[in-house]
Amino acid sequence: MLRSGTVHADEPRWIERQLLDPRAQSAAERRQLLAWMTEQGISLDEMTNAHAQGQLTALAGDLALRPGVRMTPSQLALQLRVDLELIHDVRRASGFPPLRDDEPGLTDDDVRMFELFELASGFFDRDEVLRLATVMGSSIRRIADAAGEMFLRDVEGPMKADSPVGEIEMAKANLAAIGLARAATGVFAPMFLSHLEVSTQRARAARQDSEDYDTVPLAIGFVDLTGFTQRSSTLTPRELHDLVVDFEMRATGIVGDHDGRVVKLIGDEVMFSAVDAAAACTIALALIASAPNGTQARGGLAFGDVVASGGDVFGPVVNLASRIADIAIPSEVLVNDTMVERVPTASFEPAGRRSLKGFSDPVRVWALVG
Repeated sequence: MLRSGTVHADEPRWIERQLLDPRAQSAAERRQLLAWMTEQGISLDEMTNAHAQGQLTALAGDLALRPGVRMTPSQLALQLRVDLELIHDVRRASGFPPLRDDEPGLTDDDVRMFELFELASGFFDRDEVLRLATVMGSSIRRIADAAGEMFLRDVEGPMKADSPVGEIEMAKANLAAIGLARAATGVFAPMFLSHLEVSTQRARAARQDSEDYDTVPLAIGFVDLTGFTQRSSTLTPRELHDLVVDFEMRATGIVGDHDGRVVKLIGDEVMFSAVDAAAACTIALALIASAPNGTQARGGLAFGDVVASGGDVFGPVVNLASRIADIAIPSEVLVNDTMVERVPTASFEPAGRRSLKGFSDPVRVWALVG
């Protein structure tokens, strides 16, 4: 750290690169930042480029996120002896922006990643490998977005709001957050393996009486908050954020408590599946009962054969559950005939035949009452 009153050997170059204005009121603070960054091994060119983009305090963290010498896709393909097209295809399927064959942008972490994709391509069809890359990329990108949002909302925002924060404090906070993020990747492997174990057990249970690998019999449910659009227009951004997060956390907990699986969360709506139809009924009623304060929920359930791919499910039964949920009134759960047949212990009341979008004939539905 630069001591007060001393001049750093690089100060003339900082001034030359317009990183430091010695006449500025904040000059002492900027000297501290530049000296600290130099101690971190950050080059003058890197500082200059970051300063031009207004990202000087984020630079140390940015460099620590994916450290090491950058290589091109062509170099990586040669090193691993893999098809260059595989590298481009996997990156594209994962949602990354394109890299030219001769453009440095890959690190040692990418070497390990593509080793695994190359190994997988020896066992599975190329299209399936790319489908897996799409699912992984989409899921991990959401995690990355959430982590970035957490830092901005819970660290940077309060630091700036509570008191004037110096550049070096912000730079150190960024670097510490990146260190935590790199350490947090150790959570992925055990969580993935645990989820894989549960997923395998559910798939076996669902298919125990079937040799059909194209479809799987499941209960599909949709539950959403009614009047969400109108209510959201009266909330502050923070209140809207808290409402959606509250709903998502409640939904995830309730579905998991009853051995269901959250297929997707879309703001004010949760889509879930369950091997057991009775469990799906319990989940739907619990979600209705636990709607966040000031809101009501409604739901739809249907049981039948669905197509499962990439962690998602689709087909006529999924469409039916969604359409049934659309016509339910607040605090109501509507179900199809098959749900009634498979859960004789539950109570249902006839709700008539309804015309549903996408279905040529009216569909008989029932109200789940307990």
